[in-house]
Amino acid sequence: MLMLVYCGLNLYAQQKVANIITVKGEFDEKVNGNLNLTFKRVGGGKMEFDSARVTNGKFNFSRTSAEPLVLVMALELKKNEPGRGGSMNYNAFYLNPGEVNMSGSTDLKKTTVTGSGTEGNADYQHYSAAINVFLAKLSNSNRAVPASLPLEEKEKIWKKNADSINLIRDEEVFLKTIKEKPQDLLAVLALNQYASEPVWTPRKKMQPELIEKLLATLPAKYQAYPSLKSLKQELQVAKTTGVGQPMINFTLKDVNGKAVSLSDFKGKYVFLDFWASWCIPCRKENPNVKAQYLRYKDKGFTVLSVSMDKAADRKAWLDAIEKDGIGMWTHLVDEAGFGGFAAKSYDVMSIPTNFLISPDGKFVGRNLYSENLDKALKPLFQGK
Repeated sequence: MLMLVYCGLNLYAQQKVANIITVKGEFDEKVNGNLNLTFKRVGGGKMEFDSARVTNGKFNFSRTSAEPLVLVMALELKKNEPGRGGSMNYNAFYLNPGEVNMSGSTDLKKTTVTGSGTEGNADYQHYSAAINVFLAKLSNSNRAVPASLPLEEKEKIWKKNADSINLIRDEEVFLKTIKEKPQDLLAVLALNQYASEPVWTPRKKMQPELIEKLLATLPAKYQAYPSLKSLKQELQVAKTTGVGQPMINFTLKDVNGKAVSLSDFKGKYVFLDFWASWCIPCRKENPNVKAQYLRYKDKGFTVLSVSMDKAADRKAWLDAIEKDGIGMWTHLVDEAGFGGFAAKSYDVMSIPTNFLISPDGKFVGRNLYSENLDKALKPLFQGK
């Protein structure tokens, strides 16, 4: 019995150590200051922040992670210290559980990293540089937009620039990495990024079968990482909300506390819109949704809005409805937010997220924004 307990504890200890990124570093200069650390999970989500002290050029820190992550380090030195300090002295590294040794210049762009925890980092530096090329192209394109244009016109051009340039980036950087080097650790990051773009119509939601095929090309050990396990789950949900699939019914309370179900609207085209009072992109999209509602409401079209506002934000939710002038359609609230049944069933990871549902209760579209909503609705009601 004691032997079994010991073996169990030993296995737990090994697993615990295996999930830790341990960083030790020493700069050539004996400087003092701080390292500001930003940890970005490969699957996206909330970034984590930390810091480490640099004393006489030496520093160390660790982070628990069951998979690779991107670490952005920024070095701030005391004013009287040699070397290049300040927020512009930063670099990003692709690290995985294991030991990481950093050495060399206080210029983090020239710092050397070695060790078992740096697998994939060399490839990441080239990968990151390739992404920066497209960022520069986007910046140059946006700067070429005449400053005299109204803000609304400029925003349309900026969006068009981003869509076209990022689409090429996705193919030439993300997809190329996945297809040419699926066995490399960097493929984990590339797949997560390719699946999550474009931002408002991510491939993992719009093209789950494509992402599923790409995921299958990665080694099984990578597929066991939390981000890719989560991606698999998202793909399953996305397939259940694909075009032609039956809607998933739910019941929530409206502004008056009355229980309302999605199924109550069968017989009409329903624009199911997940939003919140605090969501700026949602609020910007509300005038467009309102315009489409007024255009087609007498032809068998309606809107059903589901707010992610918490109970404490009820007043803000009601105020937003009134301020945006959208109280003419049904508004529901799920105070459980993204953890609620509706959001989970529809794989709502961010907002705005929307779905277009046919009169017979089947999905006919999703994530329709701006002119794309008008393009989707126009043929449905032509001649009516």
